[in-house]
Amino acid sequence: MLRSNNMSKSTKRRRLLGELNCIQHLTDGNDLPETNDLVELDNPSPLSAGNNIPLKLNNDYPIEVENCNTEIIYNTINDKVTDHIGLSTVSNTSNLDLNVRSVDDNGSATTQQPFSTKLIQWATEHNVPNNTFDSLLKVINSHKCFNDLPVSSRTFYKTYSGVSYNNPVEVKTVSPGIYYHFGVQYSIKKYIDKHFSSETIKLVIGIDGLPLMKSSGSAFWPILGYIRQENETVFPIGIYWGYNKPDDSNVFLNDFVAEIRELVINGIDVELLYNNVLTVFHKKVIVDTFCCDAPARAFVLKTKTHTGFYSCARCTVKGQYVERRVCFPNLQCSMRTHEDFINKIQRQYHSDGDATKIVSIPNFDVVNNFSLDYMHVVCLGVVKKILMLWKGTLGIGRRDVNNQKLNNRKIRNISDRLISFKTCIPCDFVRKARSLDELARWKATEYRLFLLYVGVVSIHSIVPKKLYQHFLSLSVAMTIYLSPNYRDLAGIAKYIMLKFVKDFGSLYGNHFISHNVHALIHLFDDYNSFGSLDSVSCFKFENYMGQLKKLVRKSDKPLQQVVRRFEERSSLINPPIVNLNNPENETLLKIFKMEHNEGPLISDTTSPQFKILILDKIKIKINVNADSFVGLHINSSFVSVKVINICYSQSLKNNVILGRKFNKLERFFEKPIKSDEIGIYKVSNFSKSISIYKIEDIFTKYMVLPTHDLDFSVALPIIHFNT
Repeated sequence: MLRSNNMSKSTKRRRLLGELNCIQHLTDGNDLPETNDLVELDNPSPLSAGNNIPLKLNNDYPIEVENCNTEIIYNTINDKVTDHIGLSTVSNTSNLDLNVRSVDDNGSATTQQPFSTKLIQWATEHNVPNNTFDSLLKVINSHKCFNDLPVSSRTFYKTYSGVSYNNPVEVKTVSPGIYYHFGVQYSIKKYIDKHFSSETIKLVIGIDGLPLMKSSGSAFWPILGYIRQENETVFPIGIYWGYNKPDDSNVFLNDFVAEIRELVINGIDVELLYNNVLTVFHKKVIVDTFCCDAPARAFVLKTKTHTGFYSCARCTVKGQYVERRVCFPNLQCSMRTHEDFINKIQRQYHSDGDATKIVSIPNFDVVNNFSLDYMHVVCLGVVKKILMLWKGTLGIGRRDVNNQKLNNRKIRNISDRLISFKTCIPCDFVRKARSLDELARWKATEYRLFLLYVGVVSIHSIVPKKLYQHFLSLSVAMTIYLSPNYRDLAGIAKYIMLKFVKDFGSLYGNHFISHNVHALIHLFDDYNSFGSLDSVSCFKFENYMGQLKKLVRKSDKPLQQVVRRFEERSSLINPPIVNLNNPENETLLKIFKMEHNEGPLISDTTSPQFKILILDKIKIKINVNADSFVGLHINSSFVSVKVINICYSQSLKNNVILGRKFNKLERFFEKPIKSDEIGIYKVSNFSKSISIYKIEDIFTKYMVLPTHDLDFSVALPIIHFNT
């Protein structure tokens, strides 16, 4: 603190710069108010200074210090410090929970987070190990501004997160392991969108095993869920841990079923925004669907697994044993019903023992409300099987078993094309295309990428025509099932899928019509019930389980570790209040980033110019070729455009895109349906002239793939976004 008026100007300048530097470290420069906002500190006290002292920060802008004034008005070219700051006695900076209030343009004060809160949020969000956090705290503590911080991460969490580490985590025994129940009601109240407007809360539940260690059988069996709404956030309901899966699924599900029954019967009171005020509303609750793979579904429902003769969850088909495989070539069988399941009409389908407790959930159809997850059925099931048949992998390479094996030259040509597509894959895809040599290491997202996008181009003119048309029919049907915009084509997709399964037997042999191949004929029912199959898939749950596994830092007491991590996070991190459906918040759907002045501009356009446009779930980047193609509807006509700039139109008084369009659009295929019906085109003859297009006319982003030996490219609409 500056106290003496007898100090020289240079001494005052040096000490004041030191105090300001300390504040700059204290605030960490992340959440300071915008320029020209007034900042006030709680309980400010005057900062004594002598007469007006002109100072310079970074040798650029002067600072004026008024005598006996509580505000120092200064500027800096460093964005970490703002224009106007009010100072208290800054020499005592050990109070790290000092709240900073910024006054916005409307005169409203907003409280900013204390440094300790920001630090603990960083540690929990990034799952920082305790020993790493300990080392960081020791380094921070060595600075005079932070010498009151705890040097132990455990003490830090206990002090600032409100989590009690003295009481042990209460788990219950579920043989042969242990179980912890987080609760459904708690998660609904925490993760529901505050603008949720529906009368009914629809829950999607996922159950699966999660191995924790490669060297042992240690594994989680989590019960996960999310609410069907715009910002769907997966949350844990309960987690089992053991070296084997639970002995009895009814014991494992006991707490979940008891709680969900009460919620379905009585509903739930939740706080939602009404006229910008949190108001309590009573909502109904239903379990919309369970998403499980075949083994998990059989475990939960106490039925035969996918290798059994009576294993189909939707119909009563009996499998056949051919070429040492259980297969299902019969496609005409009676459908199962909820009543048939309860009464065990087909006893061969059910396991011995008690019936599953799932049947006691009110208003839940145990047959039709268990979705056939396309991630496991189609991506990891059928698509993987087809590629393995083409490669002749493992035991299906013999000609007497598989007569559709491709020669090595064709496999190499397909792989070369896939690798060449890497630079054409937009940022919406976490994984890029890989060679078929790495097929054994492909993930579900890579099989989906091959099925919906790169597959129909990479195998074009390489595989025999009958194999190409067969794979194309699967791709077309799944494109329809995964898009919410093609409901009028659902009946056609059902027919295409039925024909695909029939032809699968004639092409590859009936012995390859496995449980997953047979399940394709039932996907139409799920599309009718739930809409896009992407909305009821395991992709969200698989992504979440990867995060769950990272919370385990050592092999001892993994379940208790995860519970502690969730306690820490729940006390600090809350889901954002976002309303994507509210037209008043339309600006949330348009985000412009990376302003530039590089052009190009044409008549009527001017700055500001941007390199990135985020439109709902679509991210357009003008400087990345793969992310610059979009499809527009203009006067009922389709236009495919490469975006080359995002700027402002003076006549339209709005932001627009500048782009070059493909002058020639043709259908890529005619069967099983015309390709333009699902937005797929051959594109060529790139325009040299630049045109203006309205952002509102963009309806989707496109992936454009070259055909190498032909004079056109193939444009495919992206129908899913990072699920």
